[in-house]
Amino acid sequence: MGNSQTEENPFENAQVAAEWISSIETEKGLIRDKEIYPRLRTWSQEVDGDIIDIGAGQGIAANVTILKEGAQYIGIEPSLPLLQRARELYAAPNRKFVKGDAYNLPIKSASVNGCFCINVWFHLEHLKTAAVEMARVLKPKGAYFIVTTNPVAYPIWESMYFEEQHDGNKIVGKVRLPTGVLSKNNFYQHSYSTILDVLAYSQLHNTHTETFGKIKGKDEDLFICFIGHK
Repeated sequence: MGNSQTEENPFENAQVAAEWISSIETEKGLIRDKEIYPRLRTWSQEVDGDIIDIGAGQGIAANVTILKEGAQYIGIEPSLPLLQRARELYAAPNRKFVKGDAYNLPIKSASVNGCFCINVWFHLEHLKTAAVEMARVLKPKGAYFIVTTNPVAYPIWESMYFEEQHDGNKIVGKVRLPTGVLSKNNFYQHSYSTILDVLAYSQLHNTHTETFGKIKGKDEDLFICFIGHK
């Protein structure tokens, strides 16, 4: 805890947060419902204890995560508007939503059995810091589940942006979502080897990698999933 690395987070802006909430809550029957959330259910039902959601957004994954008896879901989110929405929609005795981010998890070291992170890593500049922080809070043999953008499909992701600016591996601009538009978003294009390297550096052992999420007219899968343990 206490790491100072950070970058601008557009979702902390009230307008962008409202745009995201509107998009997510009207998105039905697409890749999230058909392919991301089923994978999360399968992974979470094998975790024997508390699970944290890094970058919980407006909290929808709390309804997807399967908890063992006595276990707790902890959603970590830096955006206060999204955090408030999560608390409104998904509050439960075995759930809590707290302010924090991937670089500064408000969780004790070696205290949770599972960590998952869905569509967050491509918003982060410092993947090594995020991976080290994830490893810090996991118990020995604790499990992780990461979904992010498939590097092979970066040209498809780039095509979703407009009025954008490029700075090295970073894109900042407006982005088309399946059911709306975000007026600002950050996108970091990390290579496949970079992701594997930061996992290995953090002693997070990757045991399974899978791509998924095709869209009509494109051959490449949009997403990639990394599953493993500390």
